[in-house]
Amino acid sequence: MKSERPQVIGTVRSQDLSVSWVSESGLKDINTDRVCILMMANGQIRLTMQSGTINLKGMRLTKGHVCVFALFETNGQSENADAADKASELFMNSIMKHDITKKPANTVLKKCLSKVDKKITKKFGNASYKAAVTAFAAKDLTACTVNGGRLFVISDNGKTSEMTSEGTEISHIGKTWKNVMMISGGYPVVIDDIKDDLRSPITEIVSKKELTMIPRSSSMIRVQRL
Repeated sequence: MKSERPQVIGTVRSQDLSVSWVSESGLKDINTDRVCILMMANGQIRLTMQSGTINLKGMRLTKGHVCVFALFETNGQSENADAADKASELFMNSIMKHDITKKPANTVLKKCLSKVDKKITKKFGNASYKAAVTAFAAKDLTACTVNGGRLFVISDNGKTSEMTSEGTEISHIGKTWKNVMMISGGYPVVIDDIKDDLRSPITEIVSKKELTMIPRSSSMIRVQRL
């Protein structure tokens, strides 16, 4: 019997951000999306992942306040989540070894994703993945999309901007933002409803969007600036 609850759902706060997420397999037997939530502050770490393993050997915990949120998914029609799953694991293992509090995260994200791409190609050949990644050094935002991953940034003046790319695109947004929403391909997003999606309790998103009845996996991570 299919579970009536989403496979992954959660909320967490830091001194600068309020973060919530939901991920549902829909009508599939397995969830092919991968949600990754990383928060590091004052040498402490909080990590939430759907799968993968983390290698803490040689990791340097930053004394500053850093948050990295990533949403990986399959690329194309394949229902095999192995490439996306491994990519999420490789990326999170890599990003935790860098300190992004001293400068924008553009270079770090590019370096980490380059390593991921090389290893995924070597291991899985033509299998690929999509991703949306946001990195926050305190309230300073750097956003990234890979192979069709999507995210939306709501600025201080209320304007909504969509970010997506065929390859890898990295943008330093800075502090001129109010909300961020990252979605997988299965999530039913309507541009005019984004602000309502950001306000709705995360527990209501599943029923409101009927995520359990969607043919494919659907996931959303949303970030609010405090």
